[in-house]
Amino acid sequence: MKKLLITVNGKRYEVDVEIVQDDDLAESPQTFRPPARTVEHAAAPAAVPPPPAQISPPRGKTPAGEKQILTSPISGVVLEIPVNEGDAVKENDILIVLEAMKMKTNISSPQNGQIKAINVRTGDKIEAGQPLLVFA
Repeated sequence: MKKLLITVNGKRYEVDVEIVQDDDLAESPQTFRPPARTVEHAAAPAAVPPPPAQISPPRGKTPAGEKQILTSPISGVVLEIPVNEGDAVKENDILIVLEAMKMKTNISSPQNGQIKAINVRTGDKIEAGQPLLVFA
């Protein structure tokens, strides 16, 4: 690995580069000849922004008067909803079972509380980030 500093449009980026094959090192110093003509290089591609940070639901007690919404961490199909609106739940109780890529995934409660509303039904196709239920 080599660490390089690259400047693109006035912004400096530090990058790690893995060398798979280095033709310069394969030739001996006596046989290496610099290129006879100058080659123009295309502009470097724009820097790729880092992926957004993963946001996990807050743990612990929710401040009085504030609702907490549980969102799906993955896309899938709702297989089971073992809780009902009004049920009291404890942290780590299974609230919803999803199927994604032929695997069952349990969505557990991030807190102790009561279920105020369930926003999905068995058989619904859901996307990652979609609200599943609301705590009272």
